[in-house]
Amino acid sequence: MTDTLEYLARPPRLDTGAPPPVVVLFHGYGADMHDLASLGDVMDPRLLVVSVQAPIDLTTVGFPGGRAWFHLHQGPDGGIQYDADGARESVVIAAEFIKAMTSAMECDEDRVVVMGFSQGAMISHALLLKGLVPLAGIAACSGRLVHELIDDADAARQNVPEDLPVLLTHGTLDELIPIENGHALRDFYQTTPAHLTYVEEPVGHGIGSDGAAALAAWSRQVLDE
Repeated sequence: MTDTLEYLARPPRLDTGAPPPVVVLFHGYGADMHDLASLGDVMDPRLLVVSVQAPIDLTTVGFPGGRAWFHLHQGPDGGIQYDADGARESVVIAAEFIKAMTSAMECDEDRVVVMGFSQGAMISHALLLKGLVPLAGIAACSGRLVHELIDDADAARQNVPEDLPVLLTHGTLDELIPIENGHALRDFYQTTPAHLTYVEEPVGHGIGSDGAAALAAWSRQVLDE
């Protein structure tokens, strides 16, 4: 059932009469399922938009109403470290949600795409690179490659289908996840058979006008192929 996670679902703005393709949105750390829902307005109108809520409630750590896919903590060197076990568990939960959703809803199970921001982008990468669910494309904004989620880089590359539309966007002024992480992701996907689109824009930790335009073009590309 789709009750494994809370979610918002919005029907396609353009009804073609056929089961619709789906975009599943994964928000970032401290946000909730409402945070990315408006991005459905810039994506292809044929898409059924499903915005998912992360399972961890951050109220007790100072983020009232905020959610997370996995916990973060400060390491001995002052840098951010990940709850690796929690991250792996959340990827499995996200995959099970997608499987349950596509079974329960009337949709095109062959055209399911994911879009994530920040921590949600990390979940999106892992869903693809671990081969947990068949995807028709991914968009990942302001993220990074979490090596704790990818057991084997060579095996991960094999899970990327030929010409799969992959969009990466990143802000050059991002202080939370610096642009070097975007470069590393770009360089990694260039070693895969993905059809990669990489966009940098002069913004901080967010999605600017260039990123939004890229999302619109990516969603059309996925559906028109």
